[in-house]
Amino acid sequence: MVRALSFCAASPPAAGPHRIGAGRSSEVFAEGPDRVVKLYRQPFEPEAVVNELAASRLAHGFGLPVPEAFGIVGRAGRTGILFVRLDGAPMTVRYAYNPLGLLPALRRVARIQHAIHACPAPGLPSQHARLRHQIEGARVPEPLRRAALAALDRLPVGDRLCHGDVHPGNVIATGAGLHLIDWQKASAGDPAADVARSELMLRYGRLGPAWFSRLFPVRMARRLIAAWYVASYRAASGLPNEAIAAWRLPVAVSRLFGRPSDTDAELLAAIAALARQRPDSESASLFSGPGRSPGRGQPECCR
Repeated sequence: MVRALSFCAASPPAAGPHRIGAGRSSEVFAEGPDRVVKLYRQPFEPEAVVNELAASRLAHGFGLPVPEAFGIVGRAGRTGILFVRLDGAPMTVRYAYNPLGLLPALRRVARIQHAIHACPAPGLPSQHARLRHQIEGARVPEPLRRAALAALDRLPVGDRLCHGDVHPGNVIATGAGLHLIDWQKASAGDPAADVARSELMLRYGRLGPAWFSRLFPVRMARRLIAAWYVASYRAASGLPNEAIAAWRLPVAVSRLFGRPSDTDAELLAAIAALARQRPDSESASLFSGPGRSPGRGQPECCR
C-alpha cells in the first residue's frame, strides 16, 4: 500500500543494474540468480540500516517468514543490505485485481504479526522512545501533541518484537506463502501499538495518486479493510479492542513526523477527533471493529 519493495521482477527494470523494486527510502536490485541488494537512497540513516539487518536476522532466526539477510554491503557509493531473493510480488500487486482474495490474505498477515509478537526483541530500540521522538517532531498543533504525549505516558513500554510497518506493501506473496520485508522500523514494544500502526497504514497509507485516495468509496473500503484486519488479529490473539484503541492517538500523531503524505489532512482531522474522545472509549472510536474477547494464548514460536 505504501513504499512497496518488490523482491521479484514486478516493475520494469531501470537503466544499469536490474532494479526490481523501489520505495521512498530505498531501491532493490537483483544480484545474481538468488539474491537481491536493498540500496538506501541518499541521505539515509545509518541506524536504520543497522536496525533492519539486526531485526531481519532476529526474525529469521525465530523461524518467521522473513527473507534471510546476509549483511551490509556497498554498491556504487551507496549502502545497502544483501538479502535472499524471494520469487513473488507485493500483496498490493498480487491482489490489485482480486479484492475478495485480499481479505483472507490479510487474515494470514494478521496471524504472522501475532506470531512476531510472541517473540522477544533483545537489542532492538524502544518503540516507546521512538514514538515519543516522532510525536515531539510531528506536524500537529501543540494541543494535539500534548494529548498524544499524555496518552503515550499511560501506555506500557513492552518488550515484544514489533515490525513497526506491517502493511500489504511490505508483504511479498510467494509460492511458499507470505513473507514480511522492510524491518528498518522494528523495535521492542507493545503488540497493541504495532497493530494500531498497521490499522493506520491500511486506512491512511499512500495508495496511488492523491485524488484516488480522496474518493469516498475508496475511503470507505479502506476503513472496512482496516476493521477486518484488526478483527483478524484479535481473533488470533484475543487482544481486547480497548488495548489497540488506547494506542491510536499517539500512533496517528507519530505518522505526521517526517515527509508529508497525500493523506495528511485527512489524518489530521481524524487525530483531532481522537483527541476529543475519552482515552478509554471503545464505542466512539473512529476505527472500532468487531473481534473476539481476550483470552487466546500466544502462538507456538520463538521459544
